Amino acid sequence: MRILGILGYGFMALVLAAGWAFLYWQSGAVDLAAVESTRSALTEMRAIDWRWNQRLVQARLQPESAPPGAAPLYRTAYAAVEVRALGLGDPRVGSSLPALRRAFEEKADQLGLQTAALAELQRTPVSDDALRAQLRAAAERAFERAWLSSTGPRLDLLGRAIDRTFEDALWRAELHRVALLYYSGFLLSVLVFLVWSLDQRRRQIDSINRQLREANETLEARVAERTRELSDTLARLKESETMLIQSEKMSSLGQMVAGIAHEVNTPLAYVKSSLEAVRKSLPQAGQLAAETDRLLALLAAEGTGEAELAAQFAVVRQRVELLAGPDPTRTALGELDKLVKDGLFGIGQISEIVANLKDFSRLDRGKVSDFDLHQGIESAIRIGQSQLHGRTVRRDFGPIPRVTCSPSQLNQVFLNLLVNAAHATREGEGIITVRTGLRDAGRVAVEVVDNGHGIPADVLPKIFDPFFTTKAVGEGTGLGLSICYKIIEAHGGKLEVHSKPGLGTRFTVVLPVQAAAPAA
Repeated sequence: MRILGILGYGFMALVLAAGWAFLYWQSGAVDLAAVESTRSALTEMRAIDWRWNQRLVQARLQPESAPPGAAPLYRTAYAAVEVRALGLGDPRVGSSLPALRRAFEEKADQLGLQTAALAELQRTPVSDDALRAQLRAAAERAFERAWLSSTGPRLDLLGRAIDRTFEDALWRAELHRVALLYYSGFLLSVLVFLVWSLDQRRRQIDSINRQLREANETLEARVAERTRELSDTLARLKESETMLIQSEKMSSLGQMVAGIAHEVNTPLAYVKSSLEAVRKSLPQAGQLAAETDRLLALLAAEGTGEAELAAQFAVVRQRVELLAGPDPTRTALGELDKLVKDGLFGIGQISEIVANLKDFSRLDRGKVSDFDLHQGIESAIRIGQSQLHGRTVRRDFGPIPRVTCSPSQLNQVFLNLLVNAAHATREGEGIITVRTGLRDAGRVAVEVVDNGHGIPADVLPKIFDPFFTTKAVGEGTGLGLSICYKIIEAHGGKLEVHSKPGLGTRFTVVLPVQAAAPAA
């Protein structure tokens, strides 16, 4: 504002100075040399007209002895008059020039006719009275027309116009001198006012300086007191921020634990069901082993009868047929094999979930490494499966290079964006698309697009603000997107959002391939 004020005052001073310079220039704008040169050229035209008249009279008085000759050249003199008269810039002078030129042209023509008639008269024999009379009449008509031409009045009219132009120029110059006098007085008044204003400002500044000196005497004590208050307030704010961030972490941890419990529960049910079925089938295998032991004991004993061996052998055969009959898939033994396979499949799924959890958490959060973003996205989808229940997750992965980053932090960002997309869509109707590709030569882009309710235009600029949330009290801390924004920013990237209410939202994570080491 101060610079604008200085520029304004400078512009005003420039305008006032320009006005004074204009009036000063106009007060001395009468060009005497131009007026005198115009008058001098007009005098030359008057002399030409006078010589023409003298020649006309001489030719009339002595027609037979008048010397032949052409009319004096006038065009050069007229051109000088025209140039100088137009240079005066007065339309009245300019309007008189065409009539003057026509008058001189007509008079020059008649003078030429008179000269031609007189020359012919001198060559005609004295005895040819008729022709000589005609030639005298022609010369007389040319004389009368030339003598009555308006060259003189036109010259007088132009002279008066030049005089009026000169008088008007003098009047305007005098008027500008008077205006310059009053304007100079006005500028002097303005200068006096400015000096008075500067003196008032100086006094105000002196007064303010005295007040500042008085305030400085107690300033240090007040600054120390305010500093202590601000330090206490800052400490309380940091403590509150830490608690809220911890609450957000616990909320994310709760969502993660719920997802893991949901994912582990299904294969665990496979294992539990298989083990219970195996436990129920174990007595049959035990009975088969006991009967087989008896058969072996009878065979080893001496004196055992054929009937007793046949009976024991029939019992063993019956037990074997129960465990492994003609169709092994429908016997107890076949069921045991199927149950063991189901149990191993469930254990394999649990192992996969644990591996995904290990890849997702990456306890070395501060470590930077080359990371496959597709692997991180898959881990986030698997960990957040309980939150994504009832939503269709589409993968549109493009070829992208591995990115230098902190994998665990990016996994947290992907999980947060996926969960937010799930919350913005309806169960059974929601479609979430995860798209990857190259933004340019050195950056990759990950888009999370949903077909949810969208974000209103008045809310969109605030979604990355800390503690801002549209959820009900107790359902969110408003730190999720803020933390994601800071994580992406720490990686040298940016988090973009585009949303249309009723159509859905698109979050775009743009990351450099070679990112700087993010803060822990």
